[in-house]
Amino acid sequence: MLRAQPSEAAGQDDRPLRNCEAWLRIPVRRPLTSVFLLALLVRLINVALLANRDAFFAEQDTFAYWMLGAALAKPETFWPTLSAMTDRMPLYPLLLAAIQHAFGDAPRAVALIQAAMDAATCTLIAALGALISPRVGWIAGILAALSPTLIVFSTQILTDSLFLFVFALMLLALARFLLRPGAGLAIGAGLSGGLALVTRPVVAPLLAAAAPLVFAIALVQRRNVGRAVAAAMLFTLAAAAPIAPVLLRNLAQYQSFALTSQTGDHLALWIVPLVRQRADGTPYQVTVDRMEERYRQRTAQGSTDVANPFRRAALQTELAREEMGRLPLAAYAKAWLEGMVVNLAAPALLADPRVRALPKPSFYNTAGTTLWQRARAYLFEQPGAYQILLLLGLLAMLPFLALEAIGFVMLAWSKPWAAALAGAVLAYFLLLNGPVAAPKYRLPMEPVLIVLAAIPLARLTERRSRYLIRSRMLT
Repeated sequence: MLRAQPSEAAGQDDRPLRNCEAWLRIPVRRPLTSVFLLALLVRLINVALLANRDAFFAEQDTFAYWMLGAALAKPETFWPTLSAMTDRMPLYPLLLAAIQHAFGDAPRAVALIQAAMDAATCTLIAALGALISPRVGWIAGILAALSPTLIVFSTQILTDSLFLFVFALMLLALARFLLRPGAGLAIGAGLSGGLALVTRPVVAPLLAAAAPLVFAIALVQRRNVGRAVAAAMLFTLAAAAPIAPVLLRNLAQYQSFALTSQTGDHLALWIVPLVRQRADGTPYQVTVDRMEERYRQRTAQGSTDVANPFRRAALQTELAREEMGRLPLAAYAKAWLEGMVVNLAAPALLADPRVRALPKPSFYNTAGTTLWQRARAYLFEQPGAYQILLLLGLLAMLPFLALEAIGFVMLAWSKPWAAALAGAVLAYFLLLNGPVAAPKYRLPMEPVLIVLAAIPLARLTERRSRYLIRSRMLT
């Protein structure tokens, strides 16, 4: 019996199909590389679509960072600027200085570098999810690559891209340390945490809490007190190394152990006005003006060294605490709860420079006591294109919030320790931000939220794969 042989023409016809199948298998064989390339492509396209220079300066603090970078890029103003920089951590301005020294006044170059940095962050998020399962990691990587929150803020001249990269690196190192403690992972987690701290001071309490956690994990896993103490010490020393020059500078020049002089501004010009608004409906700007007037009156008395930024911050903190003592506790609870809701649900679309350029009122200055009253007035009293996009963005956020909640329950059921750590990170940032609410304040939580959303999606795709396999077997 003769067997039919495939002709040369048939082999040539099948070659494109085989090549296509080979390309389709690349993401499966190299998932982290595929996530990085997808994320980088999406971000480069977004940067290319930002034709206006002002698009890179849509947020309030962007110009301040750009000017700091410009001053640090010049040899004659480098040290004076660095020694006087007390309201910002120095790592990101130093990065801007290096970019401006190499490329000049080119904010697009910063956006391109941050695009690559953010793509690397997506890869770290995928690796973090892969510790739960390869499928969770792959889906988390895709969600991160397409995350509007990450994409939008990666183009802004802000600390967010750099901070999120080193913070995600710390989370990954700590998660791997939880599974298998080692000296290298302790040093890596501490060093990346220290770099996050020298970018933004908000992680200081987390690092302080992580040191005993590293000790406890090493003790439970290794059953050796000496190794547990060594791991905690390595973590602490690695975390302290990047911030040590800042602390020494503050102590020597300003006689202060504080990291930055921002605390006073935050309490007096953000927390007090927002809680006051929640308590009795006083407009936000009215309280800000009153706090600034009280500060000017107090400094005019000459009781504060106004040349020392930390003394000025201490005075603002004192005034804020005096005002905070007069506000009811219920107003704090309601303001914090509403701020948490906004920070979790606010769509990042609102922060896109093309959307921000649309005519819109100020949410903070919108009249009303409760979040619902202000939201209703903001959305429906003077509706426009911005409000329509806000409503669409809110509707789009609802499925992700549901996935994140389901994912947390599933993680708590299968890996209680991992769920406890994830919940601690989310709770910390939600409590820290309080009533100060905007999509950008969700960024530090995004690695955890994305992984949580990927868990139920991974379960759904797994069930569908099993169904397809059974269908093929039956046919």
